[in-house]
Amino acid sequence: MESSGSCRCGHLRYRFEGPFGPVANCHCAFCRRVHGAAFTTVAFVDPSRFTWLSPVENASIYRTPEGAVRHFCGRCASPIFNYSPILELGAVITHSIDSPQPDPWAHVNVESKLPWLLISDGLPRFQTWPTPEQIRRLVESHPGSWLPRRLVEPAA
Repeated sequence: MESSGSCRCGHLRYRFEGPFGPVANCHCAFCRRVHGAAFTTVAFVDPSRFTWLSPVENASIYRTPEGAVRHFCGRCASPIFNYSPILELGAVITHSIDSPQPDPWAHVNVESKLPWLLISDGLPRFQTWPTPEQIRRLVESHPGSWLPRRLVEPAA
C-alpha cells in the first residue's frame, strides 16, 4: 500500500509505503498547542518507508527536548511528520494524507484532554501513552497493520 500527502499549500510533499501502525487521537497539551486544536490525529509509520518528494529543505523542523524531530512546511506551517530516533518511529499527521485518511483506533493522553471535550465515539481510551502490551493488542485488533517494534520490545 502506498500513500502520499502534503501540507496545505503543496510546498512539502511525501509518500510512504506499507500499512499504518496505530492511529491515535492525542490529547496531550504539547500536541494541542502545536496544532491549535483540541487534539491531533497521528498515524504511525515505519520511518524507513517514508520519503520526501519535495526537497527536504522545504521542511522546517523543531527538535523536542526528548530528541524527536517535528517537520512542518516552511511556507504554510502545516505540521506533516514527526520522527523519534530513540523509538525509530515515524508519525504522519493524518490531516496531511491524501484521501482516504485512516480512522483513529484510540484516544491517548486523555488525562490532559480539555475538560469541555466529550469523547463519545467508543474508541479505547488511554490515560497516558499505551503500554507495549496495549499497543500489541491495538495492532492485533487491526489485521495487516504495522507493528512498531521499538514500542513493544526493549532496546538492544
